[in-house]
Amino acid sequence: MQYVIVIYAIAELLLSVHISLSNLLVLWVFFRCQKVRTVTNTYIFSLALSDFMAGAIGLPATVFSVLTRAPHSFYGCMAIHIYMCILCTISIFHLLAIALDKYLTICCRSTFLGRASRHRRAFVLITLAWVCGTAVAILPMFNVFQFARTENAFQNECHFFVVIDYRYLVYVIFLGTILVPTFLIVYCYAAIFSRIRYEEKQIKCLLRASERERRMNSRRKLIRILLILVLTYAICWYPLYLLNSIDLFFTSPNSTSPSLTLAAVVLSHVSCAVNPLIYAYGMPGFKHALREFFRMRNTQTTFVNYSCYVKTVKEKSRSASVDVRQKSNRGSGRTRDRKKSAPPMHRQRTLPETSPPHLSPAPNESNAN
Repeated sequence: MQYVIVIYAIAELLLSVHISLSNLLVLWVFFRCQKVRTVTNTYIFSLALSDFMAGAIGLPATVFSVLTRAPHSFYGCMAIHIYMCILCTISIFHLLAIALDKYLTICCRSTFLGRASRHRRAFVLITLAWVCGTAVAILPMFNVFQFARTENAFQNECHFFVVIDYRYLVYVIFLGTILVPTFLIVYCYAAIFSRIRYEEKQIKCLLRASERERRMNSRRKLIRILLILVLTYAICWYPLYLLNSIDLFFTSPNSTSPSLTLAAVVLSHVSCAVNPLIYAYGMPGFKHALREFFRMRNTQTTFVNYSCYVKTVKEKSRSASVDVRQKSNRGSGRTRDRKKSAPPMHRQRTLPETSPPHLSPAPNESNAN
């Protein structure tokens, strides 16, 4: 059993590092790139924030509690494990908020909620996700419905299934925050696909084929990515709560294999690590922004070389232009010299000057004398 706990701790710590870095990268891109600050990506940013808190704080605290069995007080131990329940509940409520936002935007445009500002609606839905997720998850801390009745069984060693009641895990977390939101999300996306199919028939003759295809493909791609996000969450979280349901209804508590339970716990935390990968390869704007981030380092390292290259090219072009000017000046000088030494062929030829002939006296005049 001890080596199983060690393997579990190593897996959780590796997941913690990956979750923290990947979600921190998503948060950094959202803060640095103004182009990705769309309404849809606002939900993604809030979800990445909850995942980052789970990876940076929740998982290390849980691993510390499992290895050391601390803290040694009942409500302190409950607070350590309730923290992860809070963040997981907030995550599923974010997915529900994204689905509701898309449903209201596409299918309910004529209603009051559909005409409301998307930014205002996003603020309200995100706030409700955080508030409701926190309120639902902290019910055992106040012994609501006697969810803290296991306090008498606490023996100064922190164990998850000692401080967390199975009834709370199955009736509240599984049924209330996973199954019901999943059905609502499936209904929203089914209605969205039906609406898109209807709009395709309506605008088929109104737009050019290229524009019509581009608009429909962009919507389909966005909905497909969101569906992948929901299915990934279901695959990661359903095994753990199905095991809890089996323990509650069919067998005695803690009868399931501890190795299987710890494996399901690790799988449930994989959802926080998968979310940034889905954003990077699917969500609008994030893919391009992440590519620019990874290219930035190469650009910074080659900036000096590039500037030197540009400077060299400029110097070469400048010297080449100077040489061309010098050659042209030499050529023009030779032409002028050649013009000076050449005979003036263009001058008009003139006859040589001759002295005027001497007029001799006429014969009559000489005879007369």
